[in-house]
Amino acid sequence: MKRNLRRNIDIALTGLGIGLIFSAVILGGSLDIRAQLPLALIGVLIMEAGVWGLSSKLFPSERRYLRLREEGDRMIDLIRELNNAAIAKDTGSEDARRFQETLQKMHDSVVKMSELAAVEDSSKPAAGNSDQSVS
Repeated sequence: MKRNLRRNIDIALTGLGIGLIFSAVILGGSLDIRAQLPLALIGVLIMEAGVWGLSSKLFPSERRYLRLREEGDRMIDLIRELNNAAIAKDTGSEDARRFQETLQKMHDSVVKMSELAAVEDSSKPAAGNSDQSVS
């Protein structure tokens, strides 16, 4: 929800900036150059704020479970590694050892995700659980 809000604000800022620039150009005949130039400059600055996504600086991410997300990203990397190991095993270029090692890493990652579930970044995981591994 917040991501969509930030994206919509960026689009609105870009549109507003372009509108101000066009207004300065269109109203050039009726506006004095001392009014036209600052209006165009403000339009450019607002447009750049939208283009460069500066609304994310005003509305920072409110994610609270970053360690769980990082472990989930690690799991995605392990999925890729598992697929590569399975392809290598099926083509005969490697034995099943790398496949089994990757599979074990995935099991360990799932256990770690279960420990990190509902643990916010400001709090610490339960004592003894973070270094625990499954054999």
